[in-house]
Amino acid sequence: MADLEPPSDLLELKRAFLQLDARCEEISAALPSNVLVLAGQAEPDMEGQAELMEARSDRLRVVEEINAHPWWSGVDDRHAAWMALLKAAKA
Repeated sequence: MADLEPPSDLLELKRAFLQLDARCEEISAALPSNVLVLAGQAEPDMEGQAELMEARSDRLRVVEEINAHPWWSGVDDRHAAWMALLKAAKA
């Protein structure tokens, strides 16, 4: 299916998204639990929260660029195209 071969710039965006998503997970895992903070059993990490907000903002920007890419207008099955993009980006 030639129409499901994503262009290189879109692949780069998807790879950037995957890296940013992993970074968000990493930052989030390092932060104290909100439950513990609210219970007074841990201190909030304001620097970590700011870093997470920035990473999430970057991730959202990349998602918007992915969704606005002109390649999508030429695909018939958007779900299959998303899966093809994900598979190609992880390869």
